[in-house]
This record gives sequence, structure tokens and C-alpha cells, in this order.
Amino acid sequence: MKIRILVISALFCFASSEALAQKYDKPLNKWGKDEALQIVNESAWAKTYQSSSGKAGSDAGTVAREQRQSVYSGGSDPRSVARDFGPPPVTMRLHSSEILRKATVRLQQIDVGYDKMSEEDQAKFDAGRKIFLDCAICKDYYVITLTKAAFTKGGSVDEGVFQSMTLADLKGNVHLENDSGETRELVQFTAPKSAGDSAVFFFKRTDESGKHLVTPDTKEIKFVFENTFLDSRNRFSILLPRFFDFKVSKMMVGDKLMF
Repeated sequence: MKIRILVISALFCFASSEALAQKYDKPLNKWGKDEALQIVNESAWAKTYQSSSGKAGSDAGTVAREQRQSVYSGGSDPRSVARDFGPPPVTMRLHSSEILRKATVRLQQIDVGYDKMSEEDQAKFDAGRKIFLDCAICKDYYVITLTKAAFTKGGSVDEGVFQSMTLADLKGNVHLENDSGETRELVQFTAPKSAGDSAVFFFKRTDESGKHLVTPDTKEIKFVFENTFLDSRNRFSILLPRFFDFKVSKMMVGDKLMF
């Protein structure tokens, strides 16, 4: 019976990955807006988190805006925002996934009216996005972004997550970990330069022996914040969970791991 269950489970996973392969094996301009939005906000390659106090406070924040009050009247410290309205949501995205990058570009296409452009203008647009889509650094590194979102559409945030922090501030405080307990330490970090930017984290794909941290056989990968990093001394800690976790089986598109 156990063997039968395992066989059925394997067949289901195979069918699911094949279905995903068919879903994304089409020209980028044939992707729908809703499916692209889902990929970049809540999918196998993106997780949005908001603390319970943030969820409760978002309605209060909307009321405040309607009354022309500033949600961020307490300054740039997220803890001061949380006292009245709760912290805003944050989204972690696996940028080194080609699927995530394609969804991002598709949303940019929709935003500029790509489908109605001339072939010449489309070619110019495509050329301008080629480096982003190819992501040469993604061949050697897992690249992950973390972005603070506004409470509501059209809203704004005061600053990016970890804005003004450095690699030295983050090194030793975050890491990637697979379900076997193997880890990768942060090797590079790019802080947001403005409120709308993302924090960008870089981790080596392989260790000294050439072994990959994430393979098709990996069950789960976690982006982990150290407990000591989430204490009261870190003004961003109220925005964050202990970890973000991603199921590797859901990242399989056909026989290819998209991360």
C-alpha cells in the first residue's frame, strides 16, 4: 500500500510539472496579467508575509489616509508605524528563477502597452530587458529579493527593507538552508537605495566541492533570519517572519528546476 501511494504521488508530481511546462512554454506576450501577478506575489517563487498586527492595522491605515493623515507619521522606524497601524507586508522573491523574471517582464510589457507596439518598438523593449531576463549572475548564485509593499494599491512606503544596511550588517544574520540541514551563507548584499527598491541577497549555488544546495531531490529551501537579528535592536524585525520557506517540487517545470 505504501509503495502504491508513493507511485501515485510521483505520478502526480510529474503530471503537475508537465502541466507547468505547457503553461509557460508560450511566448511571453501570451501570458495573462493575473497569472504574472500571481507568480510575483504568491507562488512557488514568491511569498508575501504580513504579521498579525499588520493585518489588523491595515484597515486603520486606510481610514487614516482617507482622513489625510500620514500612516508614517511616526517616522521611518517601522515599529512606530506598528503602534497605530501595524507593519506593512513584505514579499520575498526568488529572482534567480527564470519564471519569476519572465513574469516581472510580462507585467512591465503590460504596463507600457507592449502588445500594441510596432515590431520595431517591441524589439527595442526586448533588447532593454535582455540582460535582466538572462541574469548572468544567476548561473552561479541564488539571487533573492525582499520588498516592502504598500498597504493598498496606490499607496506608498517610507523606505525599503534594510535600507542603509550593509553586507557587514547582514552577514551571519541570514542564510539559506535545505531540508537536510545544509546551509549557504550570504556572500553579497545590495541595499535598497529608495523606498520602492528591493533588498537583494546573493548566495553561492555550490560549495567548495561543487555540490549544489538545491537540487530536484531537495524537498524544501528556507531563507532564515537568525533569532538574534530579530530582536528589538533591529528596527526592521517587526516586518519579518523567522523564515520564508519554499517547496522545491513546486519549482519544477517539466524536468527543470526553476531556481
